[in-house]
Amino acid sequence: MSLILFAAPSEALKERAEKIIMDKKLDIPVIVTHDGKTAEDIRCFPESMVLISRGGIAEELKRLPEKTVVEVNASFNDILSAIEKLIDTGCKKIAVVMRENILHNAARDFRLSGVKIFVRPCRSYAEIETMIRGLVIEQKIDGIAGCNYAVHYAEKINMPNAYVDSGDKSLLKAVDEALTILGTKKLQALQLERLNAVIHNIQEGIVVLDEKRQPIFFNNLAEQVFGNRTLHDWEDKMKIHLKNYNGEAIIDVNNNKILFHVVPLKISNQIENEVVVFQEVRNIEKSEQKIRFSMYQKGLYAKHNFSDILTCSDRMKKIILLAGKFAKTEANVLVYGETGTGKEGMAQSIHNASLRAAQPFVSVNCASIPVNLIESELFGYVEGAFTGARKSGKKGLFELAHKGTIFLDEIGELPLDIQSRLLRVLQEHEIMRVGDDKILPLDIRVICATNKNLKKMVDEGRFREDLYYRINVLRIPLPPLRDRPEDILMLMKAYFERFAENMNWEDVFTHKAEKFLCEYDWPGNIRELRNIAEVFACYGDEKIDENKVEEFLDYGTETSCHEVQTATIQLPLDLSMKEAEREIIRQMLLEYSPEEVCSRLGISRVTLWRKCKK
Repeated sequence: MSLILFAAPSEALKERAEKIIMDKKLDIPVIVTHDGKTAEDIRCFPESMVLISRGGIAEELKRLPEKTVVEVNASFNDILSAIEKLIDTGCKKIAVVMRENILHNAARDFRLSGVKIFVRPCRSYAEIETMIRGLVIEQKIDGIAGCNYAVHYAEKINMPNAYVDSGDKSLLKAVDEALTILGTKKLQALQLERLNAVIHNIQEGIVVLDEKRQPIFFNNLAEQVFGNRTLHDWEDKMKIHLKNYNGEAIIDVNNNKILFHVVPLKISNQIENEVVVFQEVRNIEKSEQKIRFSMYQKGLYAKHNFSDILTCSDRMKKIILLAGKFAKTEANVLVYGETGTGKEGMAQSIHNASLRAAQPFVSVNCASIPVNLIESELFGYVEGAFTGARKSGKKGLFELAHKGTIFLDEIGELPLDIQSRLLRVLQEHEIMRVGDDKILPLDIRVICATNKNLKKMVDEGRFREDLYYRINVLRIPLPPLRDRPEDILMLMKAYFERFAENMNWEDVFTHKAEKFLCEYDWPGNIRELRNIAEVFACYGDEKIDENKVEEFLDYGTETSCHEVQTATIQLPLDLSMKEAEREIIRQMLLEYSPEEVCSRLGISRVTLWRKCKK
């Protein structure tokens, strides 16, 4: 299958064209065609996009749709060759009469060896006849050089003649031009195919309108939305909206809400069309969810489940069962308990067991946000809301939690003015960014946590009563470790063996040490227990008895953070440098987590682990 076809007006030209094509090792068919039958001959080659021909045949081919025609011209040397043949026969006045597409519109007379040469390009066969008759009468010409038709007419009137053929260079130039055009067409076709694929596969519907605002093109989504896309359908659903159009608008089309706007499309200086671009509202919501989802993946997600909560306490098992039931509802939840009892882990588990599990989980520690930033962090802000605000504004944590869950830890630490705004969010399910006048609808579930007595705070005027009843819908109390003593050793063993790889609890801890651990009050609850387990793990396989446990726990309860920070670490004078280093690390690990110790000492976690192992 060839995309180029050579249509020669004569057998002689066909043979020369075939030789040139063969020399170039190309697969281009060459046919001989005649006036009046050209279209019929070309029909046998429907795949051909570029046609090569000459003179009147080329003109006829130009009328065929979706075909590009490359014309074979005659060079000046080709014309001179025909003129010289006539001069040799004794001609004194010679006319060059040919189709203008062969002569390139040249019409300049000249002299050659004392012979007057008249050059006359013509647009049609009738004009060729008229031109020759006029030259015979007016200029007394005695020879005709020209195209096939001019030569045939000259023979008809018994006039000496010579055929102006196209030389090999002209044929080769036409073939090269056809190859270039074909390459361009292929590239254009590929680009058009790509563009067509993009237009039909984007998430926006596209309808192109003509000057009368009637549809002339629908992409795939537009066809789906408008059904059979008849003109009647279009006018029923869109005419009234386009008539009153003054910006973006949301309308209902076949029970499908779409947001559309109109884009002017200037095609030429005279014609200006319009393009209706629209999106399905449900797709906009999905895209918004994806954006939110990608943002909350930066750390705003829930990683704990109910199965991660370690317990053998019947009381805790009942609480977990109750929390599982609460998770299936949409009601607000209040988790309360002492510090370190695992309130955030419970909140994450509730989220992951709810219908919102695939959506964002945003955790907010209300006590950790500076008072002057709480409002902008929770509710976001727009550009120029205050000095230092980002140019693009910023989404607040509530907005990031849209469709998901927001966990407000230490809710009792919120200032009263922020409590008022939070109450409105919970009541109206909407927010307004700082500095903005637009209200954003919000779909979130709120889980709060506190280690304070909120009821007492309400009585003292430090917590809003209406907010208290709004968040205190479903209550989950988390008991301290002293009220679930059966969990202490089980948790300590689990954490110790997690931190101390390849070590067994039974090989390190004595029974008296275990008894001491069970009798300890654990004011820091699970958080404190976990930190102590990590400290024990740092001592490797060194035996830990009740005295060592008492030493760790007593020091931890008697020494305040301030004392440690102000360098009140006590060291015996007879310690070596390595022993002193080890004792400093031991004492700091009693008060701080390993991460905090690394930060304060300026060492890596690996270095801390290595020093503890030694």
